[in-house]
Amino acid sequence: MKVGILSMQKVMNYGSFLQSFALKKTIEEFGHQCEFIDIEQGRIFPELKRTLLFLTRKVLERYCKWDVLRRIRYTYIFQQRFLHEFFEMLGTNIHTINFFDVVVIGSDEVFNFAQRVPWGYTLQLFGKVSNANKVISYAGSFGHTTIWDIEHYGVKEEISGALNSMRAISVRDANSCEIVEKLTRNEPQIHVDPVLMFDYLPYVKPIDKKDYIIIYTYPNRIRNKKEIDAIKRFAHKYNKKLISIGFYFSWCDETIIPEPFEVLGYIKEADYVVTDTFHGSVMSLKFNKQFAVLVRSTNKQKMISLLSQFHLTDRIVDCSDSLENKLLLHSDYEFVNSELQKERLRSLDFLRLNLQ
Repeated sequence: MKVGILSMQKVMNYGSFLQSFALKKTIEEFGHQCEFIDIEQGRIFPELKRTLLFLTRKVLERYCKWDVLRRIRYTYIFQQRFLHEFFEMLGTNIHTINFFDVVVIGSDEVFNFAQRVPWGYTLQLFGKVSNANKVISYAGSFGHTTIWDIEHYGVKEEISGALNSMRAISVRDANSCEIVEKLTRNEPQIHVDPVLMFDYLPYVKPIDKKDYIIIYTYPNRIRNKKEIDAIKRFAHKYNKKLISIGFYFSWCDETIIPEPFEVLGYIKEADYVVTDTFHGSVMSLKFNKQFAVLVRSTNKQKMISLLSQFHLTDRIVDCSDSLENKLLLHSDYEFVNSELQKERLRSLDFLRLNLQ
């Protein structure tokens, strides 16, 4: 069959790449032809516009530092690698299919419209796909969008109608499950992110480094002085090097911009991981790492849902002074791996059934 994927495949983000690649490869391994579909431009709500003031503030927050040239250099390299290497590896610009037997919406925050994304609010991401016989979702997420947001922007009926037009709905977190249930009066299935579903071991690039801690975050996210000081103290105490993946931070010993499969290698071989991202947590638990999670308001719902599912909420850093204890904690990975295998099989069964 001809299968399309509507996802965040053109977002410059390692997690977005890895989940998109995993879903595409899984579908192809089922014997289907698969391509990505570009997101249609939607409505931009006035309070969610990417205004000049908003963009200027983001630039100043990110670059207006003593090491501005170094920051710009790393950003340039990061963007160029995605534009000219990683997106090509993923096949984001291959469009040979005009009409699809099935379109899969997901994974990632495909339903999270209450944020300043370039494409705005489009019903295409909620199931209104004109060039498909059937539309389903797989492990989709509303991110930090809530029922209040949906009612506030006056799109409750539209989203409800679009979701109800889908043949099957799968989400990846409790918040998204609750929203879909309220809007459709049907309880969706919850499945793991494609990175957890897919066997990435054959793709992991070996890394020839030792004695390091991976910092996996986004620009301007880990900026609290107490958090930074706690991370640096831990690294110094245990004689570990701080390596930031993708983004430059002056307090890290090294910044790397590897290809996505090398990212997996760096996480796999790390002594510790400090992250405040969903996919940073996903990769950490996938490779049974000792890791600490800094939960943010923008990802609280999905992070807590993920960590609760695998009994790993004790990895959450509730205050900077607890960072060392969290990193030294030994989790029950026998339970995690057992649960993950069950969820992986459930996820594959869902996709296999709904791609018939």
